[in-house]
Amino acid sequence: MAEKKNLTIKVKYPTAAKTSKALSPSAAVITVWNVQRIGLAAALLGFLLLIVYAFSDDDTPPPAVVADSPSAQAAPAVPAAPKTPAAQPPVVTPVPVAANPSVAAALPHEQARIRRAVLAARITDKEPADEIVRGVTVPPGQLKTAYYFNELRGMTGKILYHEWLRDGVSVMKEPLQVGADRWRVSSHKTFDDKAAGQWTVRLLDDTGKLLDEKTFAVSVGQ
Repeated sequence: MAEKKNLTIKVKYPTAAKTSKALSPSAAVITVWNVQRIGLAAALLGFLLLIVYAFSDDDTPPPAVVADSPSAQAAPAVPAAPKTPAAQPPVVTPVPVAANPSVAAALPHEQARIRRAVLAARITDKEPADEIVRGVTVPPGQLKTAYYFNELRGMTGKILYHEWLRDGVSVMKEPLQVGADRWRVSSHKTFDDKAAGQWTVRLLDDTGKLLDEKTFAVSVGQ
């Protein structure tokens, strides 16, 4: 068996006595390497590293596996609701209005008629009072007055007449202008003790047509 030989590298360093002198650029450096010791050191270092690695693998816990929670999972995509168009305000088409409309023309006309016809002893606040039913009695030397009242409907603009007759003879005819669809008119006749007789008061239109009449007697007495 061949004898192992150690590789020896000798390094020759300058002595302290020669430090003051300049070093020669050609000075030789000899290094001695102990191969056996180097191999043992390397083997020991590798063994230590192997032990450390083995223990570190056993002590290190396996990485924790975190289960995905329902909240962590991505929520399914929800389709966007279709946009509803905003409600449009109703379009109002203005209705043309005739210039200067007449209130009377806008309101329906009532049918032409006589709503009331009254013979009364007096008029209070344009209304008849103390209706005359049996006739008029005039005391001697005194005077008595009778009023003929009409409430009219639907005769706007017409001209009517109150005519007073004694024993069939006309003694007074008074024109009356109707100013509205609802209109009140009246006329009166004063009697003395010489006016006894059969009297009639009547309502006529402008053509002379009879619309209403009241007949009564005038007498002298207490």
